[in-house]
Amino acid sequence: RMEVLPKMDVMARSSPTDKLLMVKGLQALVETVSVTGDGTNDAPALMAADIGLSMGITGTEVAKEASKIVITDDKFTSIVTAVKWGRSVLKNIRSFLQFQLTINIVALSVTFVVATTNNGDTSNFPINPV
Repeated sequence: RMEVLPKMDVMARSSPTDKLLMVKGLQALVETVSVTGDGTNDAPALMAADIGLSMGITGTEVAKEASKIVITDDKFTSIVTAVKWGRSVLKNIRSFLQFQLTINIVALSVTFVVATTNNGDTSNFPINPV
């Protein structure tokens, strides 16, 4: 079984025990696992998954309680849209941090170079405090 898990992308129409076995197996391989479910029998896999998604309209209360995210309109396209938004936000945060780190490193480097070349004279700093 463990040999097949890394090759699998989607497992549909499976039994609850198969879902739970797959979640635990993929987590043992240090994979991030997402499970969608709507019934009471899906609760163990939803709880064990890194990201449990339950259906808000057709899902049972047990499945909703066990999951981390409830899809209110029961459409798979909502999951796709949420993933796209999340990836976009992550990309923007990374870009912002890269920009800030670059600017701060350059500012510190210029300040250090000017301070060391002027023998400690701070009157010719290119960056002045406001």
